[in-house]
Amino acid sequence: MTPTIHDVAKKAGVSPSTVSRVLNDKPGISEATRARVLQAARELGYIPDMSARGLAARRTMNLGFLVHPRHTLGPHSFYGEVLAGVDQEARKHGYHLVFAAEGDRPVPNMVQQNRVDGLILAGCDIPRETIVNLRLQGVPLVLVDNHLERVNSIIIDNEGGAYEATAHLIRLGHRRIAFLCEWLGDLSFRERFEGYRRALADHGIPFDERLVAEGLPRQPRTGYVAAQRLLDQVGDALPTAVVAANDLVAAETLRLLRERGLRVPEDVAVVGFDDGEVARHTVPPLTTVRVYRRELGALAVRRLLDLLEDPEQPPTHVRVFTKLIVRESCGDRPAVSPPPEGGPGTESTEGG
Repeated sequence: MTPTIHDVAKKAGVSPSTVSRVLNDKPGISEATRARVLQAARELGYIPDMSARGLAARRTMNLGFLVHPRHTLGPHSFYGEVLAGVDQEARKHGYHLVFAAEGDRPVPNMVQQNRVDGLILAGCDIPRETIVNLRLQGVPLVLVDNHLERVNSIIIDNEGGAYEATAHLIRLGHRRIAFLCEWLGDLSFRERFEGYRRALADHGIPFDERLVAEGLPRQPRTGYVAAQRLLDQVGDALPTAVVAANDLVAAETLRLLRERGLRVPEDVAVVGFDDGEVARHTVPPLTTVRVYRRELGALAVRRLLDLLEDPEQPPTHVRVFTKLIVRESCGDRPAVSPPPEGGPGTESTEGG
């Protein structure tokens, strides 16, 4: 088998990142360590990946951040918060940020123009073909709020968060619980739907497909449309609670329920997902699942910098845990465990 940078590191008794620094002629390595690494590489017949070495040698000190054009990057938007976390962490390490809403291009302009050392791709809308193409070109990549085999990713515990939201409603006595989303073809929404279904099953509640409704994919007022469809499907057999796949869908559901003369939470309890700015300003304030958006961005930067030092590392998938935030829209305020010290918990896995 062809020797790898990890084989050289093992033989020389150093870390793979030290081997990478030696092979790329970086400072901060003792002459004895440098000689030992080079000797190990010669003995093993290690041939470095020249494309990866070339990229490391020509650092721009810029990191790229891409989203699909349909997403906004405003200061209180979901990906705007992720971007803020990316920018803050990048600056800590002496890097500048280049961002663009062109995630649907086969090869982003910033890559074609060699303006960045690596990329953070945010969201599920960026085509798989674009991600695979960039990976095959050897561009260091980290996905945020998306995952793909053999690509590093920082992901939300979507299923676990939706499970806890649904279980909370069940603990409050609800048995007829609906699920609303923009579109089940979206990976994050699909995972949240699976968490909802698993919570029902674990509590012995039969799944009823009439209690699931989608809106209009990538269209305005999609939550309002989903809520309309739900009420049309169920007729007089109203659900007593709704799990919405994000806060915007939840807020539009609150609006429709109010228009139909239904009270929240007395007639229908509502829970959202994300804990964005809108959740604090709905009437009533929204119970929701908090997503640590800035932490997603910071973790993505740290992982990308690791890849720049050692491009041959196996991919890792880091799952960031969520937290249920209980407000008035579900009708109760039981105690909620505080988050771990230092921010949200994470879980990391390696491999394809």
